[in-house]
Amino acid sequence: MRTALKNLICLSLILLSLSSIGAVVTWEPYLGINKGRAKIEEEKLSLYELSFGTSLGSRGAIELFLIAQPLSENFLNSLDVNNAETVGTSVFMTGIKTSLTLFKDAFFNPMIQTGVGQMMITSFESPETQPNFFWYFYSSIATGFEVDFGDSFKINLLSGYRFAPHKHVMNIERNALSSKFSSIGFRVQLD
Repeated sequence: MRTALKNLICLSLILLSLSSIGAVVTWEPYLGINKGRAKIEEEKLSLYELSFGTSLGSRGAIELFLIAQPLSENFLNSLDVNNAETVGTSVFMTGIKTSLTLFKDAFFNPMIQTGVGQMMITSFESPETQPNFFWYFYSSIATGFEVDFGDSFKINLLSGYRFAPHKHVMNIERNALSSKFSSIGFRVQLD
């Protein structure tokens, strides 16, 4: 029941945020792909992000995002292995991000980005057992630069902090996923 309530609140926030998109003068959808690293328990681990959004005026943007971060090397291998000791652990984050740039049109443009959503920690022990899912709140704030190559292609260089409070889950220490991160991303206009 509690997970369903959290999902309902997250869905309501997404719908509320997207309802204001209709007030935008033009619909300018874009697709973003990011790759980065986050330091978790003294180890730098890769993260991968896919986002879909639109510009809000000349300096702002809003987007829906999905971040995947494998925490163990055998996350993908655990689905094919019959060894009961093999555990694959991963984190998925989804939600809404907003971005604001300093200048209207600049080749090298300082920016700030904030995000809020849900985080799901998963573990797969073997193909025969059911995966474990743990749901938590997620938010992030980052600063960086946007390199603008015209109206259709942009590169984002970001560094920030993600706030992901959670209990001690599996082999992950309490609040260990709250950490600094950095990423590079590519954004392509779809129209």
